[in-house]
Amino acid sequence: MKIGLIGLGYWGKIILNNLNQLGYNDIIICEENKISWGDIGTKYPVVTSYKNLECDVVFIVTPATHHYDICNYFIKQGINVFCEKPLTLSYNTSLSLYENAKIFNSSLFVDWVFLYNPCVEVLKKMIRERGAPKSIIANRLNFGPIREDVNARWDLASHDVSIVRYLLDEMPHDVQWLDFKRNNNSIQNDSTIGILSFKDTNVQINASWEFGKKDRLFTIEFKDGLVYWDDNDKSIIDGFDSVEVPDYSPLHRSINSFISNDFNYNEQRELTLDTIKILER
Repeated sequence: MKIGLIGLGYWGKIILNNLNQLGYNDIIICEENKISWGDIGTKYPVVTSYKNLECDVVFIVTPATHHYDICNYFIKQGINVFCEKPLTLSYNTSLSLYENAKIFNSSLFVDWVFLYNPCVEVLKKMIRERGAPKSIIANRLNFGPIREDVNARWDLASHDVSIVRYLLDEMPHDVQWLDFKRNNNSIQNDSTIGILSFKDTNVQINASWEFGKKDRLFTIEFKDGLVYWDDNDKSIIDGFDSVEVPDYSPLHRSINSFISNDFNYNEQRELTLDTIKILER
């Protein structure tokens, strides 16, 4: 199987390293900026245009503004597509890609990597057993990586929207977003606050790439107490007690699920479209 990888930015290099770790070595890379090649250009064939890329499956890790055109190009060839989140920046264009994927018999996979995180699976089980939480507070704060193609809502908060939508398995009845700049020189709004109101749960999302400390704390308030998921150290604390969490790589699971086509396509499609609806409001 020949794998195409489009984009050698921050996440593209991480995808490449993880493909190597999983034993996938028949890779051809597309990157128009030769400065990004480094020594990778001596290890793999590299092209500068995705239209010159011949592959069996493709990983698209480019700025989100290019996702639609590149995804559509490969979908119309019947090639299975792995696309970095967000799929596109609107519900209508994302829906169009899924409709074309159906017509051309292509599998479209969006990299909601946290849905393959063992901590998220533990939290999902807790909610099934204990019922809907009263509230959730999700912090995704750090200094960088800085994006110029999308703002913090679409880049960072999209992770937490997808997680919350997956955990609660419903759509919010009210959504409010406040996008703003902590750094006045930022090209995009580097910070966002989201308030999502579900039937029984209020959710607050705080996201920024202009924050002086890495904070990845996800707090769930149940009727009988608080549960803390700290993604910095991959831990879950229920009250004062540590919860056992399986140890495996979310990204490895995500990549393998795509390549083997072993995932619930309809569920992921619905999750992707719902997440974009929430982000778009």
